[in-house]
Amino acid sequence: QMAAAGFVHCPSENSPDVAQCFFCLKELEGWEPDDDPLEEHKKHSADCGFLSLQKEPANLTVQEFLRLDKMRMRKALKKEVSQKMTKVEDKAKVQRCGIKNL
Repeated sequence: QMAAAGFVHCPSENSPDVAQCFFCLKELEGWEPDDDPLEEHKKHSADCGFLSLQKEPANLTVQEFLRLDKMRMRKALKKEVSQKMTKVEDKAKVQRCGIKNL
């Protein structure tokens, strides 16, 4: 059920039950035995391109697959850029504080 809903299990030491959608990169944890992965995915990431597929992934045309992959890559890049920007902004704050204290 997890894979059919787009999730890949990617546990870490701190989060042993975390699963991430391969497409929208939404991470969910705290799974209960009666949770429906597809419903949880819809609830937390309704705009996921994987959820909007009108057919099984194996039946996608090359053009449809490439369009979907382009959307996936765009989301992944946006997430990575956002994370990098946050790190840069945090370092800039530290530097500004250091300059003020001179």
